[in-house]
Amino acid sequence: MLNNYLKSAIRFLFKNKGYTLLNLSGLIVGISFSCMLFKYVSYELSFDKFHEKADRTYRVMTIDNSDKTSPARYNVTAVPVGPELAKTFPEIEKSARLYRFMGQVVFNINGENFMERDWYMADSTIFDIFDYEFLHGDKSTALTQPSSIVISEAAAIQYFGETNVVGQMIEKTNLGPLKVTGVLKTPPVNSHLFFNVLVSTSYNEPFWKEILNDWTFDLKTPIVAYTYVVVNDRISSASLTNKLSTFERTHFGASQQNINLQLQPLSDIYLHSDDVKEEHKITRYGNMSYIYIFSSMGVLLMLLVSVNYINLTTTRAISRAREIGVRKVAGAQRRQLIFQYMTESLCITQAAMLISIGVMDLSYPFFNQITGRDFDISLSTITEYLPALIIVSAAIGLVAGCYPALYLSGLKPVASLRGNGVTPGSNGTLRQVLVVTQFALSITMIISTLVVGRQMNFIQSKDLGFRKDNMMVVDINSANVRSKFETMKAEYLKIPGVTNVATSSRVPGEWKNIAQIYAQTNNAVDSLNMYFMGFDEDMLDTYHFRLTDGRFFTKASREDSTHVLLNQEAAKALSLNDPIGKQVTLRTPDGNLNVTIIGVLENFNFQSLHARIQPMMIGAWNNPVQSIDYFTLRFSGDVTSTVEAATTVHNQFDLRTPIEFHFLDEQLQTFYDNERRASMIFQMGAAVSIFVACLGLSGLAAYNIQRRVKEMGIRKILGASPSQIFILLSSTFMKQILVAFLIAIPVAYIVMNKWLEAFQYRIGITVGVFLVAGASALTIALLTISFRTLVATRTNPVDTLRHGE
Repeated sequence: MLNNYLKSAIRFLFKNKGYTLLNLSGLIVGISFSCMLFKYVSYELSFDKFHEKADRTYRVMTIDNSDKTSPARYNVTAVPVGPELAKTFPEIEKSARLYRFMGQVVFNINGENFMERDWYMADSTIFDIFDYEFLHGDKSTALTQPSSIVISEAAAIQYFGETNVVGQMIEKTNLGPLKVTGVLKTPPVNSHLFFNVLVSTSYNEPFWKEILNDWTFDLKTPIVAYTYVVVNDRISSASLTNKLSTFERTHFGASQQNINLQLQPLSDIYLHSDDVKEEHKITRYGNMSYIYIFSSMGVLLMLLVSVNYINLTTTRAISRAREIGVRKVAGAQRRQLIFQYMTESLCITQAAMLISIGVMDLSYPFFNQITGRDFDISLSTITEYLPALIIVSAAIGLVAGCYPALYLSGLKPVASLRGNGVTPGSNGTLRQVLVVTQFALSITMIISTLVVGRQMNFIQSKDLGFRKDNMMVVDINSANVRSKFETMKAEYLKIPGVTNVATSSRVPGEWKNIAQIYAQTNNAVDSLNMYFMGFDEDMLDTYHFRLTDGRFFTKASREDSTHVLLNQEAAKALSLNDPIGKQVTLRTPDGNLNVTIIGVLENFNFQSLHARIQPMMIGAWNNPVQSIDYFTLRFSGDVTSTVEAATTVHNQFDLRTPIEFHFLDEQLQTFYDNERRASMIFQMGAAVSIFVACLGLSGLAAYNIQRRVKEMGIRKILGASPSQIFILLSSTFMKQILVAFLIAIPVAYIVMNKWLEAFQYRIGITVGVFLVAGASALTIALLTISFRTLVATRTNPVDTLRHGE
């Protein structure tokens, strides 16, 4: 029996090639793109789940409640927190810390220097918490001894040219000779942690003991730690969190009474850390809102192709009515007909599934460029995709095939054999609803694409309050460079095309942490937390900051070390209407410091446009808070020659570390990587949804013309012109698209307004966006049906009346 159903289904599909091709095209595109989206979502949700103890592992967070209205969450703690938590609470099985005392180190291996930024000092227990696989060495002893170092597979190849390097020596100033005790296999990319080098923390020198027992939590202290704990199965994080208040009172002094600790589940770190302040870029973060968006997009595309299948299948009822009548007269029962049509549906969706594998393989290079991932389909990875492919195709087959099967099997045999089993009004309402649904979803996608694109253009063109083009930012990684920075600036200025050179502790678009200080005016009760940067006298002209009041720093004045400028937001926050000459007290680890305000800068966006401009204090290059860390070169002309010349200058002054640099405009764009990916995926989704909707519309147009063929012949004989016939055939679809447009407007507005809330600086959603989307959908729909409609208007009416059914 099943064999007969399959034969009948395959025979019908091959006989009706146009119908099969339309359905297959929509299903292939929908299944392919839906599965790629679900693969991306599944991957994002899988972060850190490969660790065996993931469900019991937590990151310890520090909450600074100094600002009661907006507590700050940090992903680091004071260094002693981890071991002391494990000692105090028996519920904690293990604790481990990662920390470092400088952003980059230079390793010397056989006389050659290698600069490394992805390095950390780590407790030996790190491998008891995280399941990193060792290629060489013993993880149980790898970091237990002083001067031990574990490196990644990539680092081993970079440093030594091979991976079996256990026992080799690496030299590092301040740490002494380090012995390689392990080589890690390249870890899965779906981990929020990334590093190349881990150095043992087993040091007994007084310097290290003092640092490792310092309970002060301040980002300006030499070291803060990333702290992780594993709890036993019998304790919940909530009950342990309730016990932390006593721990905090015991170990944090009166000056840190606003400090609290919090446990963040390991599985939440990647997607639920939007508001976490980052000390170093040790972690990768995703965005949960995009998981919801892309999941919804995948489901909507599945719905679209299902609706498309239902539309195309029910329109075939007019040509299958007699077939159904014959089958019923011959004794076929309704359940047999239902099974027959469900078999057809599953056959075509499974065929689409198989073809989709090839389409996904061809599409992944482009999709990977958008998402920044490395997905592929091969013999070794196909099993990862089969569950999603089978589930998606089976779901579409069952959902899309269910209604047509019930509808077709319910036709009356006698009426079907007479040729009027499907009347013009039969099921017309449902088809109209389905067309409206398809285009409402498609127009929503178009509106979303336009809004995202306009917001991205706004980000590109917004005046940030400083110059960002043709700015090369060079890291300062040497004490020798800091002591001779003025001489080095003079050498940079000799480079052809370089017009300005400045130095600073941080720059706008900063990828490291920006220092924060507490400032208090003489008549204020509470201090105010604000960001702090150090600028030299050339930053004003180099970045084109705008001075609104007072003066900037001058080269001749050494007294500027205790002079500061405020941005407008800081002056407002400190309630200073006339700030010039006013004194402000800064709270620093070394005690209070009095500084004098000499100027006010116009607000500038030193962070991404997701965040509103915060209060900022700017000190001179020789301020006591933070030393200089960057040169900024403003240049014109050839980029390559400028970089080569800057490298030559750098190498004259820094003999140990290779040059590190970035271009400011490119660095600023990294703030919006997620939005750029979303924009591209929205464009793809809109294109796919419109393509699928147009396939269905084309099939419906053909059905509409076939059903009204005699009517058109009579109208032509009575004098109707081709344009009148075209308008008559098109008007029904245009009305449906208008209804779809009206439905899509509020849906798209609500969704995109919610998305825009992530930006403090954003566009408004104007009427023009909706009009462009509606006009685009209408134009595409007209082009889709115009070919079939124009052919119908040019058909000889005698032929239609003679041969039309």
